[in-house]
Amino acid sequence: MLAAVMVVEGVLRIPGTEGHYDTGWGLFQALAKNSRLHLLSHIWTEQEIALWLTKRHITGHQSYLHTPEPGPVGRLEALQRIRSQRIGALVIESDPACAAAELAAGWSTALVTSALQGPKQPAAVSAIRPWDDLSQAVERQHDLRLTPHAPEQP
Repeated sequence: MLAAVMVVEGVLRIPGTEGHYDTGWGLFQALAKNSRLHLLSHIWTEQEIALWLTKRHITGHQSYLHTPEPGPVGRLEALQRIRSQRIGALVIESDPACAAAELAAGWSTALVTSALQGPKQPAAVSAIRPWDDLSQAVERQHDLRLTPHAPEQP
C-alpha cells in the first residue's frame, strides 16, 4: 500500500487562516482511503491539528508529524523520522523549495499549487473594472457592429 505524507499548510489548509482548500480536502479523502496517509506541519502542534481536523470531520490519516522549523530543513528532518520507520512515501508538497530539497534527498514528491497561492498580478492588470463599465463597453461594441458604415468620401 502506498504511503503518503501531506504537508498541511498550502495543500490542505489555507495558510494563515482556519480555512481549507477544497482540492486539498478531496485529495486527503482519496489518499486516506487508499494509502497510509501522514500529515506534516510546522505551525500547529498535534493537539491543534487534531482539533482543526475534528471540526471539519476530516479523519483517516495514520499519524501527524510536527516540525518546529519551517522550510526544507524542517521538512527533511520530519521526513527522516518517517524513513526511519522504513516507510517510503510520496510527499504532497506546496513549497517549491521544499519539493526540490525532498527530491534531492530521494523522496518522490508531488507539488500542489493553488490559484490562491499564485504570484500576485501587477497592479495595472489586477485592477477590476466596474460591471457597468464592462456592460457599456459591450453595448457600444454591439452598436458599432450594427451601425451601417457609410463609404468614405474623398
